[in-house]
Amino acid sequence: MAKGAKQVLIIVCTLAWVIVLWSFFSFSVPSLEGYWLDIIGMLIMMVVVALFQIHVKGTNISLIQGISLAVFLHFGLLVELVLVQVTIVASMIRLKYPLYRIGTSSIMFMMVSASAALVYYLLGGEVGGLGMNEYPKILPVIGYSLTAILTNHIILYLLRRYIYKESSSLFDKDFLWEMFMESFILPVGITFYILYSQLGTTAILFVGIPFVIISLFMNMYHSSQKINHLLKFTSKIGQELTESLQVDEILDIYLNRITRMLKVDYAYILGIKDTTQLRVIRKYESKKAQNLNLPYLFKGEGISGKVRESGHSLRFTARHQWRKYSKGFLPITSQSVLSVPMIRNHKVVGVITFASNQKKAYDKAHAMILEILSNYLAVAIDKAKNYEATKNKSERCHLTNIYNYRYFEDILSKMYLNYEKSHKPFSLILLDIDHFKRVNDTYGHQSGNIVLCKVADRLVEIIGKHGTVARYGGEEFVIVLPNMDHAESLDLAEAIREDISTTPFTIKNDLGDLRNKRIRLTVSIGVSTAPLQGEDPLTLIRNADRAMYTGAKQQGRNKVASYIG
Repeated sequence: MAKGAKQVLIIVCTLAWVIVLWSFFSFSVPSLEGYWLDIIGMLIMMVVVALFQIHVKGTNISLIQGISLAVFLHFGLLVELVLVQVTIVASMIRLKYPLYRIGTSSIMFMMVSASAALVYYLLGGEVGGLGMNEYPKILPVIGYSLTAILTNHIILYLLRRYIYKESSSLFDKDFLWEMFMESFILPVGITFYILYSQLGTTAILFVGIPFVIISLFMNMYHSSQKINHLLKFTSKIGQELTESLQVDEILDIYLNRITRMLKVDYAYILGIKDTTQLRVIRKYESKKAQNLNLPYLFKGEGISGKVRESGHSLRFTARHQWRKYSKGFLPITSQSVLSVPMIRNHKVVGVITFASNQKKAYDKAHAMILEILSNYLAVAIDKAKNYEATKNKSERCHLTNIYNYRYFEDILSKMYLNYEKSHKPFSLILLDIDHFKRVNDTYGHQSGNIVLCKVADRLVEIIGKHGTVARYGGEEFVIVLPNMDHAESLDLAEAIREDISTTPFTIKNDLGDLRNKRIRLTVSIGVSTAPLQGEDPLTLIRNADRAMYTGAKQQGRNKVASYIG
């Protein structure tokens, strides 16, 4: 809400209160003489009951309606209005709502009380105590209750849609829930009114204690249902995390599910770098969020750093609570913040920090659930890293760290399967280092190994994302080029040959003075393209090999040759 609108709302609320209080002391009918202690008792009962509200998707529901109904029927609109206003204000102050929100609720409940009273009077209802064997008129009472519910929901709908810009429907599940609650509260309120008319102050104890107990149990029930729902969602997310064996996929699943479960505008998953620094390894920012480039955080630095240092979660419901801890990296629009540690084997291995632009977006239940999920995430990431490390060892050459022949065979077979769907050609480059034995004989086998590694690195750098480089065996390398025709692959092979032949390599002379030496190498290359030059993997490899030996090696080396069938 804009600052100007807030100020106008506060002024309107203040004027409304002045009018209500003036009306109360000027026109309060019937006389309240002798009833002040009873009214104070009812007010205390309403405030206590209001503290045990049930929160259902943004709507607070309590049992104060039953008490306020009895107050209205016995003392009239002005007394009921004042007691409800005091109750609402006390409740919202305890919940630390901003002043303009208190003003909004105050005006809203004034309108609800006035509308319900108007319908009650129009239907022939009267206020005041009942005599012996007298009962209130049911139709006006039902009209009063229904009008209060409808007016409340219409005002809430208008506020959410046009003031707070939130998506909302007029008659949703909250409305049905409140109708159900009203069917229970209405007879209790009427009973309270009748008992108070007959018994006086004693009726407050008879009704007040059960109301407080019912409110408490309903609040506990709703909280347990909420936690149960979160636990089920947590179990589902945990299962999804443990099923994946890729770190990036695990992080994406986690953020996707959490941002659907909670009110999250910003989410940051931080890992530990060099045992000292926290760095962001994955982040989520809503469309309306500003894009932040976050630096490293040291232990104890900022909110996430403090969580890493202590190993315990931190939860804040408003900006002023966390501002003194932040290093200024959280967006200034943030209000609620929840930061939890990722713990593996009793050690903090990372931190997850969530932020929302809404106040009080996260409660203790959310912190508990996210602590469980953060540990799920830590285990899943650790499992995926171990799998990837094992898979990497089985797929890569231990010397050059590029893919090995086994992986090359698998990827080539998959490309033939994909060709049946795409019908796009793909090519193979087979490369052999010329006179490699001279390098071993002159500089030593360790220097030869260094040459192999540097050639592998050079090939990976040249190919980039255009294909896959693998070690074929000995001093031979193979390159798979998806979606590349024969002419394109020949051009690329020529670029590789020229780069290697013109750019020297630096090695150490292990058989001599151990000084660095700059040597020049050449390579012989053969190229074949599927499916014209190989209808299956074995034929494609054989034809590239033939091209390399007959067209390059036997023609003087340092050449690129194409297979001619």
